[in-house]
Amino acid sequence: MRLEKITAFVVYAFALGEADQLVTCFSSEGNLVKFIAKGSRKTMSRFAAAVQLFNLGEYVVYRGKGLPILRQAEIMESFAPIRRDWTKSGAALSVLELCRLLIAEEARETESFRLVLAYFHHLKANDYTSLAFDAFRLQFVEALGYGINFSTCVACGRPADRAGGFLRWSEGGTVCSLCRTQGLDYIRLNSQQLSLLCKLQHLGFSQIDALMADSAQKRICRELVDSLIFWLTEGKAKTQAFRKLFEDGCKPRPSS
Repeated sequence: MRLEKITAFVVYAFALGEADQLVTCFSSEGNLVKFIAKGSRKTMSRFAAAVQLFNLGEYVVYRGKGLPILRQAEIMESFAPIRRDWTKSGAALSVLELCRLLIAEEARETESFRLVLAYFHHLKANDYTSLAFDAFRLQFVEALGYGINFSTCVACGRPADRAGGFLRWSEGGTVCSLCRTQGLDYIRLNSQQLSLLCKLQHLGFSQIDALMADSAQKRICRELVDSLIFWLTEGKAKTQAFRKLFEDGCKPRPSS
């Protein structure tokens, strides 16, 4: 039995009884941590604000028998600009969903935590852009060990040429025309598309925002990364499609 202090993002909160919540956090140690925040659903609770989504906070939990119990909480950063912008909120919710679905307890995915923190700071200070969001997702899954090779053939190692390549998630990336297995379904990508995807994997978010890409290239990136996330999460990711509301030209209905 002991007290433990963690620095973490709140990624999910589930109502427990009439007043409590079961809170899931992604910690700076790269682990998913769950604890019970007693009374946090009450308006006047000292924990009510601290366990809201998007918060980066310091949490002191008591580990005894059963689930840890929250004893102290302090908000380090609330990312208010993200909360006030529905497009940024949609992206942030998708980031937290990926943490919940792809991070395990005691996973020690510290690089993934740093990526989440970097993207939240970028999103806080800049407008949402589709390429930066796709870049985050590609870099996030790569940090978890699901890196996709867009630059060379995964079978023979030949670099991508003007003819492009054939992409298949289960093969870990693209293959050239010589290594392609007949009868299997592949996604055909040209050299420009492969080059853009490579940049999304390796550049910083501000650099990505400065890239020149037309709407067709952005759409292809969106569809490809959506497909990758669907495959990795076995279709469990639900909030990843938030962007279609505005990237496809739809407008949100005004609140009544």
